[in-house]
Amino acid sequence: MGARPAGAGSRQPDRLWSSTPPPLALAGAAMSTETQVNCPQCGSKGVGFDPTSGELKCRYCGWQKGIPQTEAQVEELAYESYLQITKDQLVTLSPEALEVTCTGCGAETEFVPPQVAGDCPFCGTHLSSPAQTASPMLMPNGILPFALDRNRAYTGMQTWLGRNWFCPNDLKKLAQREGMQAVYLPFWTYDAYTVSFYRGERGEYYYETETYYETNEDGERERKTREVRKTRWYPASGRVSRSFDDVLIPASKSVKYDYLKRLEPWHYEGKLKAYEPSYLAGYKVERFQTDLKAGFELAKEDMERAIRGDVCRDIGGDEQRIHSLSTEYSSVTFKHLLLPIWIGSYRYRNKSYQVLVNARTGEILGDRPLSVWKIALTVLLSALLIGGIVWFIQTQENQPPPDQPVPVQEP
Repeated sequence: MGARPAGAGSRQPDRLWSSTPPPLALAGAAMSTETQVNCPQCGSKGVGFDPTSGELKCRYCGWQKGIPQTEAQVEELAYESYLQITKDQLVTLSPEALEVTCTGCGAETEFVPPQVAGDCPFCGTHLSSPAQTASPMLMPNGILPFALDRNRAYTGMQTWLGRNWFCPNDLKKLAQREGMQAVYLPFWTYDAYTVSFYRGERGEYYYETETYYETNEDGERERKTREVRKTRWYPASGRVSRSFDDVLIPASKSVKYDYLKRLEPWHYEGKLKAYEPSYLAGYKVERFQTDLKAGFELAKEDMERAIRGDVCRDIGGDEQRIHSLSTEYSSVTFKHLLLPIWIGSYRYRNKSYQVLVNARTGEILGDRPLSVWKIALTVLLSALLIGGIVWFIQTQENQPPPDQPVPVQEP
């Protein structure tokens, strides 16, 4: 079989990409320039990015300033070139940036003074460990700004918590508005051109007439026939190719991987901004915990699912078997993105729970404790209801027909 042309999602030929790695830096590095400047109107340190206006805004006096718009675009970076980077090539753009490790969940969060560490956005534990100078890392080259403010995220979370009747009644009281934290989480995207070689089998259906015997109502055996579907298998081999564009992989381990995948889609097409520190003002940033190479291995798993679909279509027939599959990857590029999430962390009966709000689409996912008493009550009421229905049916069956007189017993 011949090669399959590249499917949907192929890269555009005019996309930007870079083969020469620029300097590496802190994820939240250049925050220091904006967050440490006093509000020019009231002198406070309350200036931060406002999702509603899309501008820098002082939360105390309302002063606003637009964020500089540049012609810079989010470039695709050459994967192989970045794998060869050595530690002595790392640079730190902000000596003031600090990082602190949570003793509860191990998450590493970065912030820039005058911000304080506060509580861990991932588990709610107070960050009591001493803050240290942040280590250099790969600076993000793209950012998706927040679109939901705290009030909208909190309202959505309260509605979500109240949807499940089995949750404890006091649960909504624990999830406080002030406890929600705005965090930029790290993600990788990968582009690649793949050529896959496979060996397998193609199954084609055919039908045969089968004779069988069945006992009828009179107890006699009757001879009958029926059509039975069977499958003939033929060897198959070939090659398929596909271009992948923006395979999105979460680089955080502080939030469940499948939750972050289920928060998709982000609808960031045309909305990504080239990395601009002003968007980070007032927010925390998590360092990536899944590195570039490990992220690509996860991306390969996503790619393989699509490739297997291509192989099955290439094999054809009614059923397919894939015995071996070997894929070559070329033209691999990546982006390091920061995507916005509101995280509501709370503790209920000594257990931590997370509620995640996609700060672009409003999609909500998370964990909710269940009330044992409500579940037990539901089971009990269900059992009583079923028992009542069974009793009613049995009572009705034992009643004499309405057109027949009730026999009178003689003394």
